[in-house]
Amino acid sequence: MKLQVSPCIHKRKKTIEFNIRLQTASHISLAGSFNHWAKDELEMQQKKNGLWQIEIPMLPQGKYFYKFCIDEKMWMEDIENPLREPDGVTGWNSVLTV
Repeated sequence: MKLQVSPCIHKRKKTIEFNIRLQTASHISLAGSFNHWAKDELEMQQKKNGLWQIEIPMLPQGKYFYKFCIDEKMWMEDIENPLREPDGVTGWNSVLTV
């Protein structure tokens, strides 16, 4: 099963869907510049075969940075999204343009 493109903007539904496939995680949340990097607000739902998913309301037009917070200790960029920029530390932020 192919992972859906992440992030996926659903214009008709006015939502943005994020996906990550990670079988070993017990908790994943989405954090980014759109929620002040709060890692406890946007909890992803575990689906089957290690797929985690969240749908958020459409954001205003602009450029946003985000990462996934895995098991409340590890930050990871969205490997399905080729758009990324250095995070200013040692990793990458994924980029979402609405």
